[in-house]
Amino acid sequence: MKSLKMVPVLLVGVALFAAPALAAVSGTAHDLSSASGTDYGADSAEICVYCHTPHEASTAGPLWNRTNPSGITDVYGNPNGTINATLPVNYDSTDAVLCLSCHDGSSMTAALVNPPNNVGTLTWNASAGNSGNISGTANLGTDLSNDHPIGFVYDNTLVTADGELEAKATVEAVPGMAGALSFGGTNDQMWCSSCHDVHNDTNTPFLRVSNASSALCTSCHQK
Repeated sequence: MKSLKMVPVLLVGVALFAAPALAAVSGTAHDLSSASGTDYGADSAEICVYCHTPHEASTAGPLWNRTNPSGITDVYGNPNGTINATLPVNYDSTDAVLCLSCHDGSSMTAALVNPPNNVGTLTWNASAGNSGNISGTANLGTDLSNDHPIGFVYDNTLVTADGELEAKATVEAVPGMAGALSFGGTNDQMWCSSCHDVHNDTNTPFLRVSNASSALCTSCHQK
């Protein structure tokens, strides 16, 4: 597996973070500010700065302000299914490089690419035993072999081969799923943000639609 690289994800930035402009990060688990009560941010009461910067940003994402992990060690495999046989996998050009900048469980203490002038090197609150690293189920690590696959083309070939997938147009017609499979250079790839909306935690954990009665799963899967 190739190491994750700093890729021009900015080209799909608008689609990647597809939440409405007024969708609130404040007070959610993605609010790392010193005023959030998450016990993470110790330096700044700003909310956006822990992921984004308006100047001198990394090219890895939309105005990206975080140091990214070095690579994914393993990925999903399903030798008994059809999906594994049709995967043109390209994980290193998906938004996993952005998500794992926190969710690899080890990089929360990394310095911001361009911290505010009044902050300098990023530090974290140590209250409640917080080490500055994401833990529990939010810690995905870099071994994604037991996680839903991403980075593959979701097209008619895949739908036909699998036999239990909805067509892309059907998936994206579900309220909240617009653009969910329209990532990557071919505009038809499955990414982390196919299921998650990082700026809107209405459907915890940051799901595009509620998964009550498996509604999110059945947006794609015929079960």
